[in-house]
Amino acid sequence: MKRKIYQQLLDWKEKRHGETALHHIRPVEVKSGKNYTLSSLTKCMKKFGEYMTTPTVIHSADYRVEHGITYLPIYMTPLL
Repeated sequence: MKRKIYQQLLDWKEKRHGETALHHIRPVEVKSGKNYTLSSLTKCMKKFGEYMTTPTVIHSADYRVEHGITYLPIYMTPLL
C-alpha cells in the first residue's frame, strides 16, 4: 500500500514539474544532544537516495560535511 501511494506521488510530481523536480527533496533530521544516531536518515538515504539532494542534520555542534551528510549548527538553519 505504501509503495503504491509513493509511486502515485512520484508520478504526479513528474507529470506536474518534469523529471528534474524529483531531485529537489532534502531530508532534514534535528538532533539535540552530543551523542546521537542517524538510523532513520540512513534508511531514508538508502531507500530514496536517487530522489534527494544533500541530506542535512541540524545539531548543536559546528558545521561539517561527512559521508555525504551536511551537519548544520542550529543558527545556520535559515540558510536552508
